[in-house]
Amino acid sequence: MLDIVQSAGGIIYYLDTDGEPRYLLIKRHALSGRIERVAPKGKIQIWETEKDAAIREMREETGIKKQDIIVKQLLWTTSLRSSETQKGHLDKDVTYFLMKYTGNPDHIHLVEGEWYIWIHKRATIQEVINLMYYEDIRELVRKSYFFIKEEQKNQHIKKDFLEKLK
Repeated sequence: MLDIVQSAGGIIYYLDTDGEPRYLLIKRHALSGRIERVAPKGKIQIWETEKDAAIREMREETGIKKQDIIVKQLLWTTSLRSSETQKGHLDKDVTYFLMKYTGNPDHIHLVEGEWYIWIHKRATIQEVINLMYYEDIRELVRKSYFFIKEEQKNQHIKKDFLEKLK
């Protein structure tokens, strides 16, 4: 039996001026030959935790500085098995974290290499759902959207509560 590759990555978002989340996707050439949009991810090194690997891969693939990212929470681990691929053997588990980008989105630049050709950095939730090929990743983005909106709602409740205490 072949080993299962362990990978980690991030569903990266920032809040636009209207308060809505915008997602950062990477456009790349897939092994199948098609162009696809993906979240930054990569293999976990033996000395890394899943979270550390997700941060490192995010930095390597987007050029975002570690201090401009807040890891909000673990989202889920997805699985890809060789029976699901059209080319070659691939068994992979990818653990995704929800990451908030706190810097200026205009300062994000693609680090060339590894088949990556462009960053789509202003994707709305609907655009992400339409652009991403894998259903399980689309579902993670949907899930992240609800987490983000719930956090915003809780911040408003807290703010209102504190205002009433004054």
